[in-house]
Amino acid sequence: MFFNRSKPTNSNTMNYLANGTEVHGDLKSEGSLRVDGAIFGNVDVKGDLEIAASGRIEGKEIYANNIVSQGIIKAQIQAKGKVTITSTARVEGDVVASAIDIAAGAGFVGHLITQDNKNLPGTSNQPQLPGKIEPSIETPPKNFKSWGE
Repeated sequence: MFFNRSKPTNSNTMNYLANGTEVHGDLKSEGSLRVDGAIFGNVDVKGDLEIAASGRIEGKEIYANNIVSQGIIKAQIQAKGKVTITSTARVEGDVVASAIDIAAGAGFVGHLITQDNKNLPGTSNQPQLPGKIEPSIETPPKNFKSWGE
């Protein structure tokens, strides 16, 4: 059929905002998005988000699966996967992600929070350190003198 009006179900679709193009308002995408232009508003991407060196996003919130920034972001960032901030990027805003990679030379102002479901080995039960003696009321140490002695 020539005119299929049903919603596309392919989340692998790549969308592109060219250099010199500006969007004023919120942008939502079922696929991935590469930004070479500017977005002034919130961004909600079900796939991956890439901000090129010429790209800029200024808004309240950015949601995506994975985010790679080479450009400017002024927003709160939330990613299900990894956030990569390259050496040419400038980011102002808090970042919440499973993993965060910030290259040397990148500009960053904000808080970083990693939300990984993996537990580090040994964090659930702390082992007793060698030589550490737990105090016991029943058996005082050999050289123990009470107040009255």
